[in-house]
Amino acid sequence: MNKRIAKGFDFLAPFYDVLGRLFIGKSIIISQLYFLKRFKECKHLLIVGGGSGWLLDLLCRECPDVRIDYIDVSPGMLNRAKKRLRNNQRINFIQGAENDIPDRLYDGVITNFYLDMFDEKRLNVVIGKVKGSLTKSAFWVVTDFVIARRGHELMLWWMYRFFRIIARIEATRLPDWQSQMKVAEGELLESKKFKNGFITANLYSVNNLVK
Repeated sequence: MNKRIAKGFDFLAPFYDVLGRLFIGKSIIISQLYFLKRFKECKHLLIVGGGSGWLLDLLCRECPDVRIDYIDVSPGMLNRAKKRLRNNQRINFIQGAENDIPDRLYDGVITNFYLDMFDEKRLNVVIGKVKGSLTKSAFWVVTDFVIARRGHELMLWWMYRFFRIIARIEATRLPDWQSQMKVAEGELLESKKFKNGFITANLYSVNNLVK
């Protein structure tokens, strides 16, 4: 991700969470909480595209032994996340994207509303970068949009138009991230739908993802 994207999300940072709840409702929050307890035994967790960090406090309480590498392209988002958890030594904040993942292996990864920002070709590269950082027993939670009804297409059209203008994201439409995860040999263990199917939280086992 480039500097224009970072600048766009810096601009959105102060009201990004409010916008999400305004346009999507509480489902955008609830969906990201659904699989948190699966990381209870996790020691090293990777979060890519974490945003403002509203999830971190609950995550640290649910997972008392976890250490987190928290990556986001936007300095503004990272600053807001840091303020939520001052002096928390278990969280390593990193400005960047998938190319900035530390050279280590994680037993868990969360990519909430992150895979939807890439076109199909680029998404394949992103998934490959993430899967290469995971242990053979890792869980991967992906929470993101899907098109389940005709009205969802119109809503996504407006959303992509907005983020293309403000943040210059590369995607112009929702990529088929579920198929991409299947191609990457992610085994879907559980799936939960929210907002009439507009949001899906998927839990993957990545036993087969590591080369």
